[in-house]
Amino acid sequence: MGRGASNVIAEALLLLVGISLAASLSSVVLSRVSTIQSRFSVAVSELSQAIGERLTYIYATYSPSAGAFVVYLKNVGSNPIYQIDRSTLLFGSGESLQYLPYCSDQKVNCWKLVEFGVANGVVELTETVAIYIYNSTSISPPYRFKLVTPRGSSVEAIFTIYG
Repeated sequence: MGRGASNVIAEALLLLVGISLAASLSSVVLSRVSTIQSRFSVAVSELSQAIGERLTYIYATYSPSAGAFVVYLKNVGSNPIYQIDRSTLLFGSGESLQYLPYCSDQKVNCWKLVEFGVANGVVELTETVAIYIYNSTSISPPYRFKLVTPRGSSVEAIFTIYG
């Protein structure tokens, strides 16, 4: 074999290595593109759900028998609100708000949801719910309430209770 033949073989081997590297690189790139596309699809879906969530404040009062402030809300959006118990609730007076966790049994410095439809933990379309706020600190009116759902939509109100 002459020098010309070995050059051809070397070039062929280099070409094969180059093609293999290009195929490997394209495989990695396509895998990443697929992952990014999947994440983008999930983000768009979550965003469309969040846009359709909309709670509105109806009324608030104090229930001496329950020892709680009661805030009535209605779902006026186009989507049900899931996992409402994972929402963030802030309550207080003026600019002094306190975070209160969701509670099921205890009734001190926490809040719970009471549904007036099917009690399934989902605020369905047009459903009205009551948020019971068990606050043990002394605060004076006007009272301020803010609820942020797990998807980020929020409702807030400033109210005073007379009587």
